[in-house]
Amino acid sequence: MASKPASKPAPGRGRTVVSKPLLTSSTASTRAKQAPSVSTNKSVSAEKKPPRTLSSSSTTSLKSSDRTPVVGKSAKPRAPPTNDVKPKIDTEKPRPPAKLVADPISASSLNTKPPLLPTLPPPMEEKAPAPTSDSLQVAAQLYPWLYMTSTLEACFKTAEETANKGLEARSQQLAEEEQDISDQRIRFEAEKAADFYDELAADDFAKEAPSIMQTFLSHGDACTRVEAEALQLATQGASEPGDDAPLQIYNDMLENLEDLHAEAVELETSILKLTSSKSDQPDVDSDSMAHSQILGVFSACLPVLHARISNLIMAQELIDGAQENLSISLRMESLGLLD
Repeated sequence: MASKPASKPAPGRGRTVVSKPLLTSSTASTRAKQAPSVSTNKSVSAEKKPPRTLSSSSTTSLKSSDRTPVVGKSAKPRAPPTNDVKPKIDTEKPRPPAKLVADPISASSLNTKPPLLPTLPPPMEEKAPAPTSDSLQVAAQLYPWLYMTSTLEACFKTAEETANKGLEARSQQLAEEEQDISDQRIRFEAEKAADFYDELAADDFAKEAPSIMQTFLSHGDACTRVEAEALQLATQGASEPGDDAPLQIYNDMLENLEDLHAEAVELETSILKLTSSKSDQPDVDSDSMAHSQILGVFSACLPVLHARISNLIMAQELIDGAQENLSISLRMESLGLLD
């Protein structure tokens, strides 16, 4: 085991600093093993205690200790330099002490706080461009807008004028067409009426149709009156019976009913002849509705005539029954069978 070299005191500022003896290899290895625990303890104490500034004497001692080499077993101890080292005056500001780096394993075991997530920087707000006061720049900004506005107004005005002209032209065209259509309609209606009257006057239809219609109307009035008298005579008898001819009033009523029945049959024949003759002939003018209108009226008269004929036949049967009853009663009275 090598002998410890003699330590020579180094001159210091204000006091002397005794240099530490050199370490042997065994001592160096032992301290190297204890370095992690010591560094961990120092890191914990460094976190708790506030940092302190080192004085000039401590910095001088650290420098001197850094310069002292650690010698192994095979190395020979070197003699300290004989030259006197003058202490350097530290004119610089005191530096902060170096922080001891803790063991990553021990630091992770002591620090239980979760890792902090990276925060995004706040979004940058776009600032509006500052208003300018340069007249040329203002004019350069306004000129495109003014040019575009004037161009669009001119285009809109041209399009509006074109649309108005087209609408006016179309309205005039429609007015002319409507005027032509109205003239044609008036002309058509006038021609239709003229054809109707010409057709009525040129054919025998115009002569037969009025007479048939007048006969139909007068026959209806007569049937109404005679049927009422026949019903009264059949139910109540004669109001003033004559002694000479009590059955004459019944005979007169039967004659009246017979005449009305014959007239109704003749009227029905005339209407059928009129409607059948005109329906068989093709119309010269397809647009003329004269015959169709009149034929429709006469065709509607046929059911009325059928009802009148049936009523006249029933009235005749009632009068015949009343006349027979009266004749039987007169015969029985003449025979003295009645009280």
